[in-house]
Order: sequence, then structure tokens, then C-alpha cells
Amino acid sequence: MKKKIENLIKLLDDENPQTAQAAMAEMLKHENELEEYLAHHQESENVLLRKRIHQLQAIITVRRRRRNFAKILKDRSLSLIQGLIEVHLQWYDNDSERSIMSLWDELLSTAQRYNPSTLEKLAYFMRKCGFTLSPKDELQADYFCLGPVLEELVGADFMLCSVAREIAASRGLEVRIIRLLGEFALVDGEGKILTPKNGWQLIQQTQTQGWDFWDNEKLLKLASSMLFLFAVSSDSFRYVTTIGESLIQLAGDDDIDFLPYPYTTKEKEEKS
Repeated sequence: MKKKIENLIKLLDDENPQTAQAAMAEMLKHENELEEYLAHHQESENVLLRKRIHQLQAIITVRRRRRNFAKILKDRSLSLIQGLIEVHLQWYDNDSERSIMSLWDELLSTAQRYNPSTLEKLAYFMRKCGFTLSPKDELQADYFCLGPVLEELVGADFMLCSVAREIAASRGLEVRIIRLLGEFALVDGEGKILTPKNGWQLIQQTQTQGWDFWDNEKLLKLASSMLFLFAVSSDSFRYVTTIGESLIQLAGDDDIDFLPYPYTTKEKEEKS
């Protein structure tokens, strides 16, 4: 195997892209044995070889992230923001965690100046930033991915509530996310409600009966499910398969064979 991998590495700097791609595809079949060889060549003076080594490392990183996605989301020590970044990277797999965290840190820095330590101040801050609900009749992946929500300031109600809750937490304000009459909102310890609709409207205490509290795991599953729904509706084959498999793992299953071909990993055999 060592000789085979070394021979394949020699093909990576071939000027014919098809030859190099074929070598990369063959190398990826032996992913678990590549680390030593990729590390050895990752700073090669050969520019083309170095570029393709980095491409292989990026592909392996994405593959591992997808395989570990279900495990990551089940980790109760995972922060909501970190979980939403993992969901984002399931869709935008060329993005980096660092770039999204940079957007988040910038927002927290701005929040520090406004000190959203009460629900009223939090509502003012979210309005001031311009966070707006996405149209109800429009399904777009960006509404469920943290990066675009932080950049474009438009997102699904549960995404905006997630961002607002974590901003509040950074200033010592404890709020919880609830679903009430089919819509997401925030509630503080006094029972006051903040909803992202109508320009972050504050609602005085109402009956707690019918409140559905949402924890991190449920929110992350919902974000993943909405991306899966968008992938199906837009016929994005690759994402249907990868995100679908992650969701199935979260549900405790091991494959997506309940979906019609070609979204399954293998074509179903006809029952005799």
C-alpha cells in the first residue's frame, strides 16, 4: 500500500487535471492511511503538488466533519453557536469556522456597547442591527445557516431567536426559546416575551400553558432538517444524501434507504 500511495502522489502534479483528479480519487479510497504522506508533502516547494495535497486535506476534513456531525450535535456541552456553525458547514463546506466566528465576535463586540441586559434592551439592539424575519413563503438555505444570517441579517425565526438568546447570554441575561402558536420567540424569567416578528415586538406575560421550550439539540435538528428540506426541494443531490445521512444518525438509524433512488446510497432491489 505504501508503494501505491507514493506512486499516486507522483501523479498529483501532472499538468493534465484529469490524471491528477483520478489519482486523488484513488487516494481517497485509502483515506485512513494518507495522513502521514499528506503531512510530509503539504509544504512542498512544488506549487501544483502542494495545491492538490491541500485539496485532499480539505476533502478529508469535510468528510470527517460530516461523519462526526451527528455525534457533535448530541454533545450536550456544545454551545448553540458552535452547533449552528457545524450545521452551516454541512451546507457551505468550503467556508471556515474561523470566518463565521469572526462575524460572531464582531456582533458580540457591538452588543457590548449597547449592553442588551434586559429584554427591552435586547429588542432595541436586534432592531438597531436590522435583524429581520425571512419571508414565510420563501425557502432558502441561507435562512438556516449562521454565516448568511449574520452577514445579511435575515433568517428564519428560530435562527434569529438563537442569535438573540446567545447575545443576551453574553450580557448576563437569561432567556429561553419557546414555540408558541407555531412561531418562535424568547421569554425571560418574568414571563415577558420577545418575538422577532413586527420589528422585535415585546409581549406582556401570557398564560404559560401551551409553551413549548426548545433546547440546543432541538434547534440544531430543526436547522439541519430545514436544510434537508431545501436540498430535496431544489434537487440538490449531494446535500440530500449527506445531510440526510446525518439526520438519520441523529435519529439512531444508519442509512437513508427509505428515500427513493437515486437519493439512497444504493438502488433498492425489487421484492420478489
